[in-house]
Amino acid sequence: MKLAVIIGAGNIGRGFIGQLFSEAGWEVCYLDVARPVVDALNEAGSYPLDIVSNTGTERKIISPVRAVDGNDHEAAARVTADADVCVTCVGAKAIKYIIPNLAAGVRLRREEGRGPLNLLICENLMDADSYIRSLLEPVLTEEELSSVGLVETSVGRMVPVPDKTLTEKEPLLVRAERYGVLPFDRDAWLGDLPDVPGLLPVSPFRFVVERKLYVHNMGHAVCAYLGTLCGYEAIADAISDTGIRLAVREAMISSVKALSKRYGRDLDALLAHTEDLIRRFGNRALGDTCARVGNDVPRKLARADRLTGAALSILETGERPVWLSLGAAAALRVYERSEGTDFPDPGTAFAALTGVGEGPYYEDAMAFYGVIRTADDPAGLLPALISMADGMLTDAGPAREAL
Repeated sequence: MKLAVIIGAGNIGRGFIGQLFSEAGWEVCYLDVARPVVDALNEAGSYPLDIVSNTGTERKIISPVRAVDGNDHEAAARVTADADVCVTCVGAKAIKYIIPNLAAGVRLRREEGRGPLNLLICENLMDADSYIRSLLEPVLTEEELSSVGLVETSVGRMVPVPDKTLTEKEPLLVRAERYGVLPFDRDAWLGDLPDVPGLLPVSPFRFVVERKLYVHNMGHAVCAYLGTLCGYEAIADAISDTGIRLAVREAMISSVKALSKRYGRDLDALLAHTEDLIRRFGNRALGDTCARVGNDVPRKLARADRLTGAALSILETGERPVWLSLGAAAALRVYERSEGTDFPDPGTAFAALTGVGEGPYYEDAMAFYGVIRTADDPAGLLPALISMADGMLTDAGPAREAL
């Protein structure tokens, strides 16, 4: 039986990646530093996964699984060296902490004369392969590093934070939507491709990365920040608001138009993908929250990330990213609230977060922010913002018609 070592036994690790490999007949081993989770997985040898939608729930039991404590460096190196494939899904901020175990496993594997090791990178981080390479270069020789396939992926499945009332009864339970395709960078893979249904090799891969970050993640973030400002807790409730849905859709449409131009991809297919995502945002059974989706505002406003990165890509096509400016302004206000103080110079704060301190994206965001910051009535906020966006655009056709 082939072995998949999944670094990170959290939402994506158990809620998506484990299922892919388990249902393909692989043994799944999780590498994690949360001792209670490690012990529970080893004791049970399996865990429940609920596939949820607005029409019902389907339970799957993911088995066989086991786990290794990442703090046991010898055991972590051993299982990494034995893996047929490794997968990282720990979150962008934690990647640096997995490097020692990964490097030790690669060295052990080389000493034993084994072939290359592919690392599927399941993180919402642009250029994650280059980042991990930069962390491995100081600790591996050039020959050792050449034996590691740093393979970017695009994680599209939505797996929210577990419901505490459910996990109190079943601590290993994870819930996810049905969508189950994991595109990966074919050109970065070393050796024969794995026979795992749901793993989709793509070449060239950059388009897939940008579509995920600048359409899916961006639209999700705009929904979360506008939803927070309007008093919604759940993403499904926020996207059900006509004004929020309009703004999210227009932001996503402006981004897919830019992607279509840059990569020569079919616009109708991208628009259909957008509508499917908006439908999936409305999956109430996931219980996903605006707080979770909107967490870590500085990262999500960063120059290459979902909001600012999408805005800059739109600007490159000669269009004005008005709806992205609206999302960014909402993000700035949500961040300001989370810090518990009003920024004395919001323009400077925005420029520091985004790396953009002039031009249409910045100017429109500051205009939206001024209205958001002084708004007294959340119920009347969206119509005012949409009217502003409408006025900023030379041709606001879809938005005006939707109103």
